[in-house]
Amino acid sequence: MPKISKNLKTHLSLFLALLVLFLPLDSHSVPFIDQEAEIAMGKGADRQISQQYGIYQDKELQIYVNRIGQKLVSQLSDKVFPNYYFRIVDSSEINAFALPGGYVYVTLGLLAMVNSEAELAGVLGHEIGHIIFHHGAKQMVRSIGSQVLALGGAIASPKNAGQWLVVSSAMSQQILLGYGREAEIESDQQGILNSKEAGYSPFGMSNFLKSLRRKEIMSGQSYHAFQASHPDTRDRIVKAHLLAGRMTHAPENAKSFRDRYLNRIRGLKYEGQKHAGDRKRYQPQYIDYYEVREGDTFQSIAAKELGDKRKDLDISVLNGRRESSQPEPGSLLKIVRKGKFKKNKILQLNPDFGSDPALGLPPLQNN
Repeated sequence: MPKISKNLKTHLSLFLALLVLFLPLDSHSVPFIDQEAEIAMGKGADRQISQQYGIYQDKELQIYVNRIGQKLVSQLSDKVFPNYYFRIVDSSEINAFALPGGYVYVTLGLLAMVNSEAELAGVLGHEIGHIIFHHGAKQMVRSIGSQVLALGGAIASPKNAGQWLVVSSAMSQQILLGYGREAEIESDQQGILNSKEAGYSPFGMSNFLKSLRRKEIMSGQSYHAFQASHPDTRDRIVKAHLLAGRMTHAPENAKSFRDRYLNRIRGLKYEGQKHAGDRKRYQPQYIDYYEVREGDTFQSIAAKELGDKRKDLDISVLNGRRESSQPEPGSLLKIVRKGKFKKNKILQLNPDFGSDPALGLPPLQNN
């Protein structure tokens, strides 16, 4: 073995010392950006997002989504950030996204497509994954470098408006384009694991992806996770389903809490404005549910409840069901009604809505 000169040993020792000094402490941390900077970025962008989309004015539903999000955060071995915020934004686009520092958003369009609490938990867990793995901050380091980001807590200050414009523009781009294949798969896995640990069916994520895939095929409307920079949708569905299957032998609908979820989103505004600056006039519509009776089909329900049997496909897609399937008696289906929801309107149903002390919800007897 050849001898190493004293000078070379000295240079190697110095190199290793510098490598240890500048490498991230773990595989998920971000060089050049500290926690203060990420929190400042998220806080500044949160104000911008709230202005751009508007916060949906339903306090009970906001609390419900936040409680599910906080329940997921409570299961993390390392929260990374001290506080997490979960908000519903007033947009009919099908989307969910996260900002650095602990900010998670879901749109009305996404809530309308979700078919159970387990599915929502999978989506929120996925977005939490983007936060704890610092995908947003890493993306911005790659796109705009570290100089602006190294300003730390001063980044969102009015004195640094120019730098903040660069950062906010980069964040807007990543919200639209996503984080790439590896990051999305990593966050899928995190969302599935997180939701399982929080007491939900791990199949929520794969079922949600299947519903969105059907919606995309039927309408052409894309969810941000289906953009070209993301993994193939079918590949994600297969991976998510296989991972969930390794975690449990229970049926896919066990601990999905579908009825509880539908009860909570009843009256949700459907479609309508895409952002706060959308001035187009939309006819008011809202999400309702219908309890399937013996002999009902999608066509008969569409004819009886919506006045048009041709809307049977709309009902099946909205509920994440195949067109060839038929609804089971006693189950609940989402339907879209015209007009504005009247809160005093009561639909008589069996008391099978879910119980979870952490969410403060009524007792659960079924699903």
